[in-house]
This record gives sequence, C-alpha cells and structure tokens, in this order.
Amino acid sequence: MVESLALGGRIRHYARLFMICMLMVSCVAGGAFAAPAGDARLRLELRDARGALLWSAPAAEGMTFAIRYRHSVALTPVEDWFAVVGGVLELQRSVYQDFGAGLPHTPEQGQSMRFEGGRVVMDGYRRPLPSFDVRVGRVAQHTLLLNDASGRQKAIPLDSLARPGQAITFGLGRADGDQGPIRPPEGGAAQ
Repeated sequence: MVESLALGGRIRHYARLFMICMLMVSCVAGGAFAAPAGDARLRLELRDARGALLWSAPAAEGMTFAIRYRHSVALTPVEDWFAVVGGVLELQRSVYQDFGAGLPHTPEQGQSMRFEGGRVVMDGYRRPLPSFDVRVGRVAQHTLLLNDASGRQKAIPLDSLARPGQAITFGLGRADGDQGPIRPPEGGAAQ
C-alpha cells in the first residue's frame, strides 16, 4: 500500500511537471505567433502607378513624416503630417500659414486648432490610411520631410522621383532586412 502511494505521488509529480512544461511551450509558441503588428520590420514605400518602387526607408512604429506643398491658390506652404500607427499610415495634423480653398477652417469633433509661430495647426485627425496617392504638382513643389538619425530634417522633392502630373503611392511594405533608403536615380526624375 505504501509503495502504491509513493508511485501515485511520483505520477502526480511528473504530471504536474509535464503540465508546467506544456504551459511554458504554449506561452513561448503563442508569443511567437501573436507578436504585435508594430514588431514587424516595416518600410515606408513610394511607388509609381505601375507599382514600381521609387524610394523606401525603414518605418518603425511611431515614425512621423510630412508632405509639404505650396497651396495652389494662396501659394503658401502647407504640411500634412503622418505617422506609422498599428502597421498603417495615419494622417495626424495639417499645418498651414493662411486659410485657403480646401484647407480646414474649423475643427471637427476630436480635433483641435491652434496658432503657433504664425501658422495654423489643425491636430487630431487620426485617420488611418492603408495607402494614399500624391499627384506630383507643377506648382506645388511637393516635398517629403523626414527626420534623419541625427534629428535633422531631410527634404526629398517628389519631382526627383516622378515627373509632374504623375501619381506617387505612399504605403508600408515589409522589410526583408534593413537596407537603408533606396535612392532615386541620379540626374533627377524617375523614368
């Protein structure tokens, strides 16, 4: 009887160890399969109408960038700021000097408007965009603004990537490895 109790105790002990091991394996495997989208290595990609890659750069969660352009009527600068949020691009704010056609003049629900340094800042858009197109303007001087590793702002004129009148699609892609930005061809606009 004593021997059967000892055997039953060992079986319970090994059964508990087995359950603990299975729990550990399922936690590790579950963690590998349930990694948040922000952990994936993403790249900001600019593509032409055929889908050919024109330019790309690493795009970590929280990365911000802007598209600066000249307003077609007022001819004053406008900046639309975006961020990488949850694996998509999100429009977050617009900054402009003067009110003009197509520019917001009152905040919508959840937005705020303030004046900062002589400019209007409309904040709180929080609009997720899987991708969006910018048609390179002849007058607009569309420019991509990025902060480099040292915190300095880098400006990339979109007419160095595509001819005026052509559309550039902004979106996120998956990175096989961090290869750094892909540079546009030397000598100006992409063919």
